[in-house]
Amino acid sequence: MNEKEKYLFLKEFVKSEPAIDELLRYAENKFISPKKNNSLPIEDSYIDAWESYHEESREIGAFETLKKYVVRLQFPVQEGISKTEAYKNVTLRGKPNTSNAGLVLNEPALIELVIYENNMIGKVPVIIVPNNDDFNTIISALTNKNEPQTLPKSMGASFINGINNWDRIHRLKKDWLTQNPTGNWNVYFKEHVLPNPHLFKDKLMVLSTKAYSGITSEIIGVSQSDWKSSSLMIRRAHECAHLFTLQYYGCMAINMHDEIIADYAGITEVLGKFNKEWFLQFIGLENYPAYRNGGRLQNYQGTTELSKEAFDGLKTIVKKVADTIFRFDTILGEITTSSDQLNRIKSICETDLITMASSGGVEKLIEKYNCIKISPYHDHKKQENIRRS
Repeated sequence: MNEKEKYLFLKEFVKSEPAIDELLRYAENKFISPKKNNSLPIEDSYIDAWESYHEESREIGAFETLKKYVVRLQFPVQEGISKTEAYKNVTLRGKPNTSNAGLVLNEPALIELVIYENNMIGKVPVIIVPNNDDFNTIISALTNKNEPQTLPKSMGASFINGINNWDRIHRLKKDWLTQNPTGNWNVYFKEHVLPNPHLFKDKLMVLSTKAYSGITSEIIGVSQSDWKSSSLMIRRAHECAHLFTLQYYGCMAINMHDEIIADYAGITEVLGKFNKEWFLQFIGLENYPAYRNGGRLQNYQGTTELSKEAFDGLKTIVKKVADTIFRFDTILGEITTSSDQLNRIKSICETDLITMASSGGVEKLIEKYNCIKISPYHDHKKQENIRRS
């Protein structure tokens, strides 16, 4: 759809020009084409270090291991702690921690550290935190510099993109000084390490084991134990999808397009097909057009909260997109291979929200899917020429 067609489509259910402009900006597609020279799955050098941590965790426990290498876990969650010199010395300067205070958890022995392998992204470290209060504490430590924060009740997972790993830096320093005993490490670090974040910044997932999106097993219609295991699978695949879009397209944002992609990955991982009733429950639109306060839709309005009219318009867009993806998935049939699932995910990535919501949305998704299936790695110049024609 061109911009005029998108405008006319939105005009059918959004009356004011400012709200239409908000939604046009909100729905701009970031996932146009893959990054250059990309391949799947993505292999990252930091995994070698995390596999050694995983082995160590079998001996001394996951939390004790994590405290050694994820230095923010060496400090409590406390108002103003990130401004203290002790905190800065350890987290920003890599100095040893001389404080006796550490992260206070209720059930640290229940925490697990696993290395999960996914066809989209390869291997990724996953921290599983069964205790809900402990999950909130760890998320505050890792994402908010150990400062207290209030998390949405529906939140049960977080993808940490780029946390300093001082263990890896110390290993680099040791190896470099062995080969350059008279060299200046500080100069080398500034010129050759700092400009290359992959050498010292890690990615990891933190997952809770609570019901996905706060939806109970009774609402879903399955046993509590089945829903607990399914919730973990959905979260894990959901976060893998975010990492996939970041690595493959170079984008990840607080946007419903990202969440639709990720929930599609999670739901299909469990069921082998898309269940739109599950998805609408997860985001609070199970009784559309009514919205259930506390659903996840309100958490993904972007960097600036949408106006009421634009938010109401977004509800309609998302409901129509759910219908479209359900029909798209039904036409293609049950997912039987990981490559088929990945091609469907790419199709949803590369088709913008408004196009998917339109009457021609299913046709566009099928067209995109067939194109990707024939040529999964797009030629960038060819794609650019197509967009200009």
